[in-house]
Amino acid sequence: MSENESQRKHPISVVRFGMGKEIQLYNDELVVTGIEEDQELRVQLEALRRLTLIPGEPTPSKLVLMADMDDDSTVILAEGMTNARDFREMLPKLTELCPDLELDPPDMGEQLRQALNNKRAWNITCYVACIMVCVIVYLLYLGVTFIGSLHH
Repeated sequence: MSENESQRKHPISVVRFGMGKEIQLYNDELVVTGIEEDQELRVQLEALRRLTLIPGEPTPSKLVLMADMDDDSTVILAEGMTNARDFREMLPKLTELCPDLELDPPDMGEQLRQALNNKRAWNITCYVACIMVCVIVYLLYLGVTFIGSLHH
């Protein structure tokens, strides 16, 4: 078994998203599985010029990851990627392997961190609002039953 084959067996980083979809980072390539049934897309790291991450349509939380190649072509690597946390963890490893790789937006890791914080804050706000509605309804119930018991 050659050194290259053993490296392919163990990816450096994996981002799982969706049903059977994942982005695997190896020392020499980026592999996206689950695009079509039983298909995978392999992109050589040396051919990558720029990675672009944009919000999806119509759901902004489902990200679209595109790669600009050195032959001036653009490849959609992942559509509907929802695992921003693991992708954010993969970015430093990817930029270490490809120091000349451009990121669009340039502060992609920071924007993903902010998006995760915004999502967390929004979830907490929703949970607190639901709990408050339940408490208010319960207090109204107690008030109505108390007033009803005074009239008898």
